[in-house]
Amino acid sequence: MASIRKLKSGYQYRISVKVNGKFTEKSEAGFRTKKEAQAAAAEMELRIKKGHGVDTVNAADQPFTEYFRNWYEVFRKGKKSPDNDGDIERAIRFAEEHFSGVKLKDLTRAMYQKALNKYGETHTTSSVKKHHTYMRACIRDAMEEGIIIKNPTYQAQPIGKVQPKDEGLKFLSYGDAQLLIDELKSNLQPRYVSRYILLFAIATGARFSEIMGLTWDCVNFDEQTVKIEKTWDYQHTKTFSNTKNYYSKRTITLDDYTCMVLMDLWTNNKRLMKTRRVRNFRNLVFVNPEMQLISNSAVNKTLRNLCKGLGLPSITCHALRHTHASLLLYRKCNIKYISRRLGHTDIVTTLQTYSHIIDEMEQRESQVVNDLMNELHTPNALHA
Repeated sequence: MASIRKLKSGYQYRISVKVNGKFTEKSEAGFRTKKEAQAAAAEMELRIKKGHGVDTVNAADQPFTEYFRNWYEVFRKGKKSPDNDGDIERAIRFAEEHFSGVKLKDLTRAMYQKALNKYGETHTTSSVKKHHTYMRACIRDAMEEGIIIKNPTYQAQPIGKVQPKDEGLKFLSYGDAQLLIDELKSNLQPRYVSRYILLFAIATGARFSEIMGLTWDCVNFDEQTVKIEKTWDYQHTKTFSNTKNYYSKRTITLDDYTCMVLMDLWTNNKRLMKTRRVRNFRNLVFVNPEMQLISNSAVNKTLRNLCKGLGLPSITCHALRHTHASLLLYRKCNIKYISRRLGHTDIVTTLQTYSHIIDEMEQRESQVVNDLMNELHTPNALHA
């Protein structure tokens, strides 16, 4: 049983803890009321009863921010991408701002939700969710270790009140895509590598980092396929990196024209290495005549200029990935096939990303059903 006594600083509880066959005392003070001290003592006794040792119990006394940063340094840092590390670092800074001095065991659901609410006043839901995702993962690991027994992130609502800058999913219609393709083909020269990149993006729906990480050994001209198994990290390391996830590693088919375009690049690549004595040391597909990579900003600049000249909406290279997907959807390609071709984790991701396009298609299909039923109910339909 715990003993409770009143001190000048507030109420204190004291309990006996058995370690290696010997009893030692664990105490904590500073509670405003006797009931608070009794509740804290009961929780501590429960944790000890469940087999958590003194070291684990003491770990709950450390600041949440200290545990969070240590968790990141040991278990997460460098395990994925630099972008992922940056997301967790920002979540830690958020915790340091809102939970400074709060012990791991003292972090409550109300305290946690209030911090999310305050942050959400000036940020988007996506930003709030990112912080919540990593803090929740950290807390769950603390529970798994037995450091705490209650989850302060349980059923938290990470909602932001600021709308994203661009809520619409940008993509080109079939007619606009045709105009852009015709313009790209009208002045297709190996020295203008951006045009090749844009044509490849429309034809495959590949991410820009996947396109830039493509090497010639991944192109199979006989089978008319390309294997996407790596990316190029053009923001941080300036070298090859992993794909976004396991499902992003895939082999996709190429149409006849895209194969011809790649063969054109391949032939020119060989010619330049022979005549100019330059080397494509990394065997990259999309390099300029100096065998250097083209930046994302340079490709987007080319695309914006082309769109402006054609009177099309201003888009980025990533919008061509959405364009590819939308064209396949409108041509009624199997959603499972589209999901695999895009390298999505599952079909749900594809359905969520292109929900508005699918909704439009459903409306069109509903009209088809209505027309069919009306035809069947027409008196002469059965004798036609």
